[in-house]
Amino acid sequence: MATNPITSISTADKLKQTLKTVTDAALFIEQILGAVAPDGAAGEFDAATAERLTAAFGNLAAIAIQAAHDAAAKEVTPESVMALMPVSTSLEPAIER
Repeated sequence: MATNPITSISTADKLKQTLKTVTDAALFIEQILGAVAPDGAAGEFDAATAERLTAAFGNLAAIAIQAAHDAAAKEVTPESVMALMPVSTSLEPAIER
């Protein structure tokens, strides 16, 4: 019976993958912003572009939160995510739709 000698991903491999994902997300955000304002001029910023940009920043935040928890060897919980927020950050109530 053959076995796979690589049974887990090393911390270095995990870090490389996280950095690649963060870099890819940042490049995606840069592309959106470049399409909106190609030469520094005000471009079109419609609802669809705003939604894409918001989703991209949301994905980037999720990656950063997961990376912080992985580095601290902690489980992601609402309390642990709130602990990452700066003390001076004021929270707004959720908008009901």
